[in-house]
Amino acid sequence: MSDLISVVVPAYNAVATLDETMRSALRQTHANLEVVVVDDGSKDATLAMAQSYAAQDARVRVISKPNGGVAAARNTGIDAARGDYIALLDADDLWHPDKLRQQLERFRTGPASLGLVYNWYRRIDTSGRVVDPSATPIVEGWVLYRHLDWNFVSNGSTPLIRRSALGDLRFDPGLNAAGNQGCEDYLIQLQIALNHQFACVPAYLTGYRRTEGAMTLDAGRMIRSHIHMYQVLWPELDKPARELARRRMATFFAEYARNRVRRGQVKDALDAVGQAFAHDAVGAPLKLAEQARLAFIYLSRRSGAPERAVDPRHFDAYSETEVDTAWDARRRLQRFKNLAALDAAYNPRMVERPAS
Repeated sequence: MSDLISVVVPAYNAVATLDETMRSALRQTHANLEVVVVDDGSKDATLAMAQSYAAQDARVRVISKPNGGVAAARNTGIDAARGDYIALLDADDLWHPDKLRQQLERFRTGPASLGLVYNWYRRIDTSGRVVDPSATPIVEGWVLYRHLDWNFVSNGSTPLIRRSALGDLRFDPGLNAAGNQGCEDYLIQLQIALNHQFACVPAYLTGYRRTEGAMTLDAGRMIRSHIHMYQVLWPELDKPARELARRRMATFFAEYARNRVRRGQVKDALDAVGQAFAHDAVGAPLKLAEQARLAFIYLSRRSGAPERAVDPRHFDAYSETEVDTAWDARRRLQRFKNLAALDAAYNPRMVERPAS
């Protein structure tokens, strides 16, 4: 069947949020979809809730497997998917009803080399209320260098991926095995960007939830995950991309040094400082000075106050184009100018990758 979209929902102990997530998937205006829920060995009622949806809606299928981490759960869902397009949806995130239809339309009007369509997102709290400014980047075409510099897609519940562009690519379970879970989404997006173009739907179509104890809030692990991700990607990168990755790794090592100092782990902090210099000897002093400045700001402003929503309304109460707060893009877009020129000249068939 043409234009079938497979929505893959990895779920682990997600009973508190899965109901709302499933409703947001099944209410899509593009109705030709299947929803593959992969229960990753949950210990709560997640499996029963997913099965109740399957009993009510023939588009829902449920797979249960022993716990193995989010990458393995997503891969299980992708392998079972039958669609022409794959959309990942974490079990605590939300979608605007018109998300998939608008993304599919970009594919229909885009070039054959288009492999991934993303959209803007809003961060939401545990109650579904919008928090923090919502970024509004439009980065399209060949995007490898800009995406290496900044993860403008930002989360795994946003992209719609052409199945043929995904091919044999799967989420890397090695990050979880090494205790560095968190950047599986970013890694596979970059792997797709090596050979395919990206496009953007300029609308807020994803609600990206920040829950207490979520991996994205585990700063140390997320920093290690970024570093690990660049190391995995390294053999596939050409020389300009490797230079970008090298500088980005230095930045993350500097950030990790600050993270370890805050926890009193001096030896790990010193090791991270050494790695920052090893990866970018020229830029490391400035990177470390910036982290020291951020540490001072954190200490001076820390109050323990809970995160406050920018608006008491739920994600669903916003229209897809309504701006919640202003996003200052000046510094980011200025940095992107030279990288945009590199991306414009990028041709995956002409790339020569240096020896490892």
